[in-house]
Amino acid sequence: MRHRLLAALLLVGVAAPLAAQTESNAYLPVASWTTPYVEHLIRAGVLNGLDPLTRPLRRADVARAVAAVDTDAVAESVRGTLRLLARELDERADTVRWKLEANVAALGASDASRWTFRPAGQAPRLFIEGGLEASLEFPHVAMVTHPFFDTRLIRDPQFAGKKGPTAIAGENAGAYVMGSWKYFDVFFGIEPRNWGPPEVEGLILSTSPYPYDHLLLRLGPRRFRLEMLATQLDNLPAWDSGDLRKRFLSAHRLVVIPSERLAISLSESAVYANAGEPDRFFEPWFLNPVNLWVLPNFNHVPAVNTLWAGDASYRLRGGVRLATQIYLDDIQVNNIRGSMNKPAEWGYTFVATGGGLRGGLSWSALYTKVDNLDYRTTANEEQYTLYGVGLARDHDDYDQWTARATVAPAPRALLTGEFTLLRQGEGDIRKRIPVDPTWAAVQGFLTGVVERTFRLAAQASWTPLDGVNLSADIGRHFLHNAGHLSGARSGRWVWRVRAEIRRRLTGALRW
Repeated sequence: MRHRLLAALLLVGVAAPLAAQTESNAYLPVASWTTPYVEHLIRAGVLNGLDPLTRPLRRADVARAVAAVDTDAVAESVRGTLRLLARELDERADTVRWKLEANVAALGASDASRWTFRPAGQAPRLFIEGGLEASLEFPHVAMVTHPFFDTRLIRDPQFAGKKGPTAIAGENAGAYVMGSWKYFDVFFGIEPRNWGPPEVEGLILSTSPYPYDHLLLRLGPRRFRLEMLATQLDNLPAWDSGDLRKRFLSAHRLVVIPSERLAISLSESAVYANAGEPDRFFEPWFLNPVNLWVLPNFNHVPAVNTLWAGDASYRLRGGVRLATQIYLDDIQVNNIRGSMNKPAEWGYTFVATGGGLRGGLSWSALYTKVDNLDYRTTANEEQYTLYGVGLARDHDDYDQWTARATVAPAPRALLTGEFTLLRQGEGDIRKRIPVDPTWAAVQGFLTGVVERTFRLAAQASWTPLDGVNLSADIGRHFLHNAGHLSGARSGRWVWRVRAEIRRRLTGALRW
């Protein structure tokens, strides 16, 4: 008996490291075709144990959550979706493995914008896209690259890459090297990120900009961790001189997940530029993950736009999850009263999600608000953007109500209904704000003529065969004060219909 116990302990001691070695360190991208299915199952309470305030998720974490589901307790349509995800997330049990996955897709759209809430001018067109994702994974190390081409990019006003009548526009959806251990991650490369509740863009970091290279560090276990991100932004001219200024972004946050019910985080970010200092580069105080950056900014480092956010997510006993994110910028700490008070710079998001019908139904409701002066200062180079697109929200001076309900009518299929009310003032994070020190004429929220958009929409996702993904988003917009013209009314259809084919090859390297 004693020898059997010793043999069992030795087997566990050897097998555990080998199992850890075969686990994928790669991300499941936010733009993955699996995202609608995964997010629906999370809202419905089918998938548990996943970080509620961070996207992207890791493939291995989602695979474990899928494997842990009691399939007898869910609807038949949900079982089909779980089988689909399990096949997609299955990894070869090899120490060193490679993967190649090619895709080609056709997208029919009412316009060339990525956004449905704020579409571009109506210009229906068929776009073609395709790409190749390649990965090589070792124990604790993942290398991933995903270049793609997309004819839509040529017509997207927010795409800052090469355009032209003969140009083949392309980009990297992801390209990174990551080392991951129990208490430490180091990441360098491209991967879109969202900090905060995943139902809406984060107020500090989001997937609004096109993907960009950055350094990310994680210190501590994933349930009690400190993260820091650093990158260089595009150069911007000063308002008056026109001189180009180098710009840099640092962001860090503390994430605490004490239980499956509760998760909280605190974030701080800083945009700084070489205004008046031609040699200014990455600065050590903004690369120190445990430093409170507002203090060097306040004491001896000028020309910094510092932002803060706090997040919380709590799941009630009935399965309903409540989440919030609150953002603050330029807090006024002096005791000046009256017209000298600067208008508020803050924003917030409130989200509720839940589900029913044994995982066959999920729903979400949210309200979010962003004030007029958010994400900018009197210096153009300190605006919170990358190539003219917001690093968090791409707009300020607005609020939004959205309610969605999703059902799984059949295996591998989802249907969603949506209602949104969007109120947009004339503020813009790319515009110059008044330099009048009294701030008397500066309005804090919903400035000028407020445009109101009522959106009724439906979305569908369907994977009829492995490697074939179909999706659609069709909505009717009703606008009041359209184009910020008082009394102007208009309506239009906004739609995206996409068909995609994917093929994957996997293998192992044996030495």
